[in-house]
Amino acid sequence: MYSDARAVYNRVCEMNALILGMGNTIMTDDGVGVHASRAARSLLAETDLVDVVEAEVAGFALLDLLRDRERVVIIDALTDAGRTPGEVSVERLDAFRPTRHLCTGHEIDLPTAIELGRQMGYEMPGEIHLVVVVVEDARTLGEACTPAVERAIEPAARLALDLARG
Repeated sequence: MYSDARAVYNRVCEMNALILGMGNTIMTDDGVGVHASRAARSLLAETDLVDVVEAEVAGFALLDLLRDRERVVIIDALTDAGRTPGEVSVERLDAFRPTRHLCTGHEIDLPTAIELGRQMGYEMPGEIHLVVVVVEDARTLGEACTPAVERAIEPAARLALDLARG
């Protein structure tokens, strides 16, 4: 029994790659990151040393999810009127400017959370990839994504998994 527990512990410690699906699954397309992380989990091979986490959180809560990871792939929704809904791409973290005026922890965006983690002395990921899906409707209450975004879930999951594997 001890050797089984030790094997599980060792495997978890080896999982320094994380796929983090973000979003709100009751706000139509905003949940695409969570849906894509579920799809990525279903595509994992037994030999993959990749952890998959769903997160309907923001702000300071991100710190505990990101710390002590070597490689993180975040899947999230992107609202961009100039791009086609359902378009999947990899974006650089530095393309998103940190928030300078914070009122509550829920207003802290991803770049700000990572910078705060570093300033607090946390081991933050050295490699962060953002897989984004351009969304059509992230404001309407509903658990299903719009058709274009629904079709983008599996491609986003596959891309995230490829990036997490290195």
